[in-house]
Amino acid sequence: MHRCGFTLLELLIVLAIAISLGYLAYPPFSQLLERIQSTSRINGLAGLVRFARQTAITRHQWVTLCPALGESCTRSQDWSTGILCFADDNRDGARQPDEPILAYQNPLEPGERLTWRSFRQRYYLQFRAEGYTNWQNGSFAYCPASGDARNGKVLIINIQGRPATAADLDGDGIVEQASGEPLAC
Repeated sequence: MHRCGFTLLELLIVLAIAISLGYLAYPPFSQLLERIQSTSRINGLAGLVRFARQTAITRHQWVTLCPALGESCTRSQDWSTGILCFADDNRDGARQPDEPILAYQNPLEPGERLTWRSFRQRYYLQFRAEGYTNWQNGSFAYCPASGDARNGKVLIINIQGRPATAADLDGDGIVEQASGEPLAC
């Protein structure tokens, strides 16, 4: 009589091998997930920038993006707390209670960082009614919670208000900022 099946010892050996292989695959897999999340974050930001620019053009009014806490802008270069997009009727870069909120992006997860650096050192990004920035070409730098710059991203905004993701021009695995310096997380 022939029986099919596994002994307990055979099953434990297969399980031990599977767990060992899982531990070997975990670091590359977690880095892959972090790269995917970074790409998702920067693509979401690029979409919000495009939305703000397009809204400024179609409504023929000034639109501002700013780091936010709730319904108010913060005067900070740190945009990790959330992003507010609003019709900036008085063009001052700070949302007034009567200025409508057009969009809001939720805060990042703890440890993630998003910063904005621009010409004229403004803490906000403003689009004029023609769709151009208010002389504010600059860049957003995103760093994942791990702090690994290889998984960070940079979104460059030109004076026409168009976003473009930065590339790794020197092949070191880290994207360069608008200044040409590698992203530092």
